[in-house]
Amino acid sequence: MALYGLNGFLIGWANAYDVVTGITSPAAVHPQWCAWPLSLTGWAAIPAIIGAAAGYVITEQIQAHHARELSDVLDELRRLAEPPASSGDGP
Repeated sequence: MALYGLNGFLIGWANAYDVVTGITSPAAVHPQWCAWPLSLTGWAAIPAIIGAAAGYVITEQIQAHHARELSDVLDELRRLAEPPASSGDGP
């Protein structure tokens, strides 16, 4: 955040945004010495933020659909696999 603020004051806020998102090359702004670290940070941080958000959403969906314990499922399968009990009303 401090790096973005420094670049905002030195190269302009729009240019800082363009550099951090990869729209503009850091070689195209002046001074370049502060734009290069911002560009590298954006190059690493933007995919990490998107990946973290996607991972969070996927984890929440998995947990929402994981409602039953494995032992409960196995007990139900064993119960369903048992032969039906005879009623004793034979011919």
